Amino acid sequence: MFYKTFGFLFIYLIILISGTLSQKEIDSSNEQPVIEVFLVPHSHCDVGWLKTVEQYYTENVTLILNNVIETLTKDKSKKFNWAEIIYFERWWNDQNETLQNQVKQLISNKQFYFVGGGWTQNDEAITDYQAVINQMTLGHQFLFNQFGIKPEIGWQIDPFGPSTLTPTLFKLMGFKYHVINRIDERIKYIFNATEMNIPESGIMTIEREFEFLWYPSSNNPNISIFTHVLDHHYESPSLTIVDYEIPNLTYTSGFDFEGNPKINPPITILNLRFRADLLVKIIKERIDLFRHNNLLLPFGGDFRFQDSKIEFNNMDKLIKFINSNQKTYGVNIKYSTVDEYFEKVIQDTNINWKEDTTTTTTTTIPIGGDEFPKLSNLDYFDYTKCDYNDYQKYKTCSLYYSGFFSSYSELKQISRQSDSLLRIGEFLYSFANLISNNNNNDDDDDDDNDFNIQLKEISNILVQHRNVSGILTHHDAITGTAKTKVRDDYLLMLNQVQSNTMNNVIPNIVGYLLSNKSIQNFDYSCNNTIIMNSPQIGDIFSISFTNSLGWDRSEYIQIQLPPSTIVTVYNYNLISIQSQIVQRFDKDNQTFLYFNVETPSLGISTYFIIITSTNDDNVDDDVDKVFGDDELLIYLLKNGILSKPILSEISEISELSSSSSSSSSSSSSQITIGNSKFNLNFNYLNENYNLLTLTSFDDLIENEYSIPITQNYIEYISGNDNSYIFKPSGLPVNLKPESPKFYKVTGSLVQMITILYTNNCSQTYIVYNSTTTTTTTTTTTTTTNNDDSPPLELINDEQYFEIDNIVAAGWNKEIGSQFSSESINNDKTFYTSNGLELIERNYKSLFNDTTEFNMIAGNYYPVINTIQILDNKSKKQLTILTKQSFGASSQNNGELNLLFIRRSTDQFVTLNETMNDISNPLIKIKVLFGNSNSIENIRTPHSLLLENPLLPIYSIVSDITIDKWISIYNTVFKPFKTSLPYNLHLLTFTKQQQQQQQDFNEDNPLDYFIRFLNIYEISQSESFSQPIEFKLTNYFNNFNITNIRESSLTFNSIINNNTNSIILNPLNLISLIITISKN
Repeated sequence: MFYKTFGFLFIYLIILISGTLSQKEIDSSNEQPVIEVFLVPHSHCDVGWLKTVEQYYTENVTLILNNVIETLTKDKSKKFNWAEIIYFERWWNDQNETLQNQVKQLISNKQFYFVGGGWTQNDEAITDYQAVINQMTLGHQFLFNQFGIKPEIGWQIDPFGPSTLTPTLFKLMGFKYHVINRIDERIKYIFNATEMNIPESGIMTIEREFEFLWYPSSNNPNISIFTHVLDHHYESPSLTIVDYEIPNLTYTSGFDFEGNPKINPPITILNLRFRADLLVKIIKERIDLFRHNNLLLPFGGDFRFQDSKIEFNNMDKLIKFINSNQKTYGVNIKYSTVDEYFEKVIQDTNINWKEDTTTTTTTTIPIGGDEFPKLSNLDYFDYTKCDYNDYQKYKTCSLYYSGFFSSYSELKQISRQSDSLLRIGEFLYSFANLISNNNNNDDDDDDDNDFNIQLKEISNILVQHRNVSGILTHHDAITGTAKTKVRDDYLLMLNQVQSNTMNNVIPNIVGYLLSNKSIQNFDYSCNNTIIMNSPQIGDIFSISFTNSLGWDRSEYIQIQLPPSTIVTVYNYNLISIQSQIVQRFDKDNQTFLYFNVETPSLGISTYFIIITSTNDDNVDDDVDKVFGDDELLIYLLKNGILSKPILSEISEISELSSSSSSSSSSSSSQITIGNSKFNLNFNYLNENYNLLTLTSFDDLIENEYSIPITQNYIEYISGNDNSYIFKPSGLPVNLKPESPKFYKVTGSLVQMITILYTNNCSQTYIVYNSTTTTTTTTTTTTTTNNDDSPPLELINDEQYFEIDNIVAAGWNKEIGSQFSSESINNDKTFYTSNGLELIERNYKSLFNDTTEFNMIAGNYYPVINTIQILDNKSKKQLTILTKQSFGASSQNNGELNLLFIRRSTDQFVTLNETMNDISNPLIKIKVLFGNSNSIENIRTPHSLLLENPLLPIYSIVSDITIDKWISIYNTVFKPFKTSLPYNLHLLTFTKQQQQQQQDFNEDNPLDYFIRFLNIYEISQSESFSQPIEFKLTNYFNNFNITNIRESSLTFNSIINNNTNSIILNPLNLISLIITISKN
């Protein structure tokens, strides 16, 4: 959004600097073909930025839509293009039937045209692919249900850099064309004036490459989309004539008739010819950038057309004058929708289309088109701007948009957590609907089976959660680039929908799905205050863990306990299991319980915690007295209903002190934690302020010891940074601690090293050990042992270590984490994930610019969930997995830098605010280190496990006794017969939104939206980068699937009406609409 208000000055300054774009006189010979100008009226309506979403809608958007619709209704020659469906849907619902019918006619006439059609124009750098799909589905479903419209053109004109993910997803949505804008200005424009001279700039101008065939994915090489880059931003045309010697004589004139009238004078009889000459001059300069004689010319800007009459009336005069003097000007202008432009381009060139049958989703791809270049496997990060004043100061372009990758870390974290919670709610709601539909149509009149759940209320809550999730994908929301009041509004919306889902959706549905009799009025809750509120010996609490992944899972979880509490943990079969109590010094000395949880695919497993001791009371070795005087528990224990209790292990905690040895590698000072697969070795390093520091890794599987690897916090000093721009003043230094403290935690299940830098910065390394728990095949078992199940030994907790990073930044400081390993020679090549696939990055100078701060900022890239380096010779690999986005880089050989949090006093020109991030977030990462082949086998599923944690739901059991609880509730909900294959991810399972005129509890079969993804890339894993063949009917438990139809990604177009057996190639995604009837 940077320079949206003032940017035209610099954009057109660049054009006139360019030697290629000469200021031609108007050609009156008329020997050239007529230039066809497609004038595209539009309004870019940010979903929050300088104002909140509500303010923009009530103060701006309603004016735009009211006035535009009125103008179009009166004049059929007028056209308008609209993108943001969040605003249009709300406006539409506020209109009466008469006006709605008028709008439908305008849409039918193609006067009012939808481009993109998503809820918003999402950010492309740091937004997770599932959130992108969800927000596009919101918009597309509204357009399809209301108007039968299926958008075909991407319109991403304001996000700060185009990702390869977007064209990949858009193609699967059925898009033919794609419009982008914000790419490095040195790629777009030639800078060769003395005042701004940038070697090798302007390749797009020189080669006329503003349109190309984009092949975005190496894993789907047949996916391509015809892409148009806006040559001069998305605002109405304007021209700046620069006088460097006498700046006061610099002259700008444009055609933004709602803008400054001194720059954009209205059209009068006196200035009509002059203004027409100027517009034609702009047109003829721009047409030289393209390989045909058609020009897409945006007419609009941010929240333009609030006064549509002034915009259209002035432009009408110009269009009429220019078109009536076609022999003089050689130009024909008309109001246009975006599709009209592309249709004319295709007509005038030799691009043909063919059906692509190489992917699961049938689509069309462009072929031929020799006029157009091809771009393969490349994105356009980092977006960079070139400001004249900035250039005069630094003699280089220094506005790298790599700062927003990490700005306002807590907002990014909460947004992803909210999406994970929404995913759980959607899955649970779908299964509740299926069961409710079966029960509501059952002839059994037994009152004991009277299942009642308020599904309509739950649906409304999830709709609101879904809508807010869509809002947060906006390119000024998740990015942290909105004003403080707007960012606070985003957080308020997130907290409200999360609270509603946590309090009113998930607990109710979990209780409903587990109940085998009429639902009791229990205190089912998503928070553990019931445990924290002074528990007594003998109190029993159930914790039901919900698994939103399609695989059986076995992993460690942590539950907070009151201090000085001892418990015993029972699983779903009432078998006591191992557990460990840990005091976390990085979390205000709070107490946490760790134990291993097993859950079925998409299912729920219930575990029980029984309080056995509080306030440090000793427990007698006699198991009869473990539960104090609770006669019922003693009875259940003696009669075998409860197995012999295993009391929770109290961790051994050691506060460590710095070694007096001057040798940084002294074996006497080495401290180790580990498991059966690896050890982490720590030493006190003089060069790191004598901090306890990770120094080496023992690979116990490969029998390799003391493999060098270090990790520590680093700190950049800001240099005119802001929420958009990363401009450090120099290289990072190690973060200096203040009275550091070190702790070691040991136990049979989990081991930790905690390093306290300050009161608000710390790191805790966590290593898990295998448990002795074995899974049996009983009616309540959570995992299965048939050939279709994933091999759980490939995704167990011993394969990685975690680091809990708690960070905060002082003014003009930017805090991150640096990993370094001499064992990896990556030649400064690293890989970041766009959410679906890895993109190769190479540390390099751009446009011969070796300025230190630009070498740093220009080599930071967005990370959605994965960053890694590897040595192709030694096959050593370091992979970092995350469940929130940030910027990362490899600035030196064998090194990975992660940037977590930023704070700056710089007053940004458009926001007019400092970047005052005072949050103190905990950023958890998973670290995989060792053999490359082994890591590639497991990194993708481990990433999904990290991003989709098990969700605990709490209840007090002791109020009714555990034997009665078990008679009312099942301990396991298992909707799938077996776990999905290891490389198959169930991405979406949600009930289709019914149209308003339909009854909520209709008696018809229910349709559900479902998506599957083969999660492995081509050649990632010899074992798992394989096609998957499966039948959906083999998985659903007790549900009858009667119809399976393959659809587009946003479920607005049927591709195949009869899809029974599915074959999914590596990194292919399929969308299905399934009908499920009662058994």
